[in-house]
Amino acid sequence: MKRVIALVVVLVCVLSVALVYRLRQLGAYRNAPAGGTGTIEGTEINVTTRISARIVAVHVREGDAVKAGQLLVELDCAEPEAALAQAKAQLAAAEASVESALAQVRAADGSTAVARRSVNVARAEEAVALADRANTEKEAARVKSLHKAGAVASAQLDRAETSVVGANERVAMVKANQEAAAARVGVAYQGRVAAVAQTQASREQVQAAEAAVARAQTTVKECRLYAPREAVVQIRGYEPGEVVLPGANVLTLVYLDEVRATFYLPNAELGAAAPNKPVTVIADAYPAERFSGLIRHVSAKAEFTPKTVQTREDRDRLVYAVEVVLPNPGRKLRPGMPVEVSINGTAR
Repeated sequence: MKRVIALVVVLVCVLSVALVYRLRQLGAYRNAPAGGTGTIEGTEINVTTRISARIVAVHVREGDAVKAGQLLVELDCAEPEAALAQAKAQLAAAEASVESALAQVRAADGSTAVARRSVNVARAEEAVALADRANTEKEAARVKSLHKAGAVASAQLDRAETSVVGANERVAMVKANQEAAAARVGVAYQGRVAAVAQTQASREQVQAAEAAVARAQTTVKECRLYAPREAVVQIRGYEPGEVVLPGANVLTLVYLDEVRATFYLPNAELGAAAPNKPVTVIADAYPAERFSGLIRHVSAKAEFTPKTVQTREDRDRLVYAVEVVLPNPGRKLRPGMPVEVSINGTAR
């Protein structure tokens, strides 16, 4: 009987202690600041390829810290470099074609100018020939009238008429020269038109060749992969000698100088959360340290409490996702670390 009484007393004591502990927990919960449990996440950066090539060298390993602009991966660039050399040669040929066409334009301009001067000379010669013919015809008419009067011999009349024939022939010859000079002007002008068209076509070939060179240069640049920012190598997915396809993740980097964590806030505590509101974070790995951060985003949509997230109540309820950001200059906080987040100024 005494043993039963003692057992009952012990049981009552244990239950009393448990009840006190539970009441203290509930009191602490009621007075605790709003917040929840989350997991540290970093900003992941995938270093991907845009071309299909064989890996020549990977200069970093998992866990290495890299700086912005640091060379990370080299790919076999023989084929892209050959394509670039070919594109540059085509560009040089197109530029030479433009220079040749421009020289033809200049030559056509010179020929046109010479032909036009020839036309002007022929016109002047024609004017002289016409004036000479008019004078010759007047002289022949005078000699003919004198011959009828018996004042001059027939030989002198014959010479006058012969001079008229010669003057007519000179006029005809000058007109022919003028027509030939005008024809040469037309030919020279058509040559210039053709040369200008060739110049335009050559310039278009230069533009196409320049575009080909730019494309080839872009491809060559893709043979070397650089770090886009300061980060830590998280995953090294390929090794030298392997062939990668476009879009393959050769490396995954994680930016740790600023990290984030997402926790779920109950509906009853939602009023405590707002963007840019300060928070305090405690990591399980550093229980004696306090990390400061800010709320970046509060979800506008409620969801049921995820099973993998511990909450402060034992019943199902609606929660809102809250994302916080934390400066992490010492990189103590690492992705995957569980943390407890408390919104500052919300303790009761």
